[in-house]
Amino acid sequence: METFIDVITTFLINQMDGEPVPPHNSAGLEQLGEAVKASQQASDHDLQLLAARTVGVVIDRVHSNIKAEQILRDFIQPGDRHA
Repeated sequence: METFIDVITTFLINQMDGEPVPPHNSAGLEQLGEAVKASQQASDHDLQLLAARTVGVVIDRVHSNIKAEQILRDFIQPGDRHA
């Protein structure tokens, strides 16, 4: 069973991947709404875990984008062995 933390972080990952917000009256939007409600009644510990996981998602995404950018830059630079 997914926790509210899993639902919210999965939603954020999907948004960073360019996926649309779940449509009105969909199961996905209902699940997200329930997760947000649960977060409003969560313990400080659970909120800290949500914050840490959210920051982790951002760091992972930025790190992977920086690596991809560097790989592309290395590939297209003049004199590169791939040219």
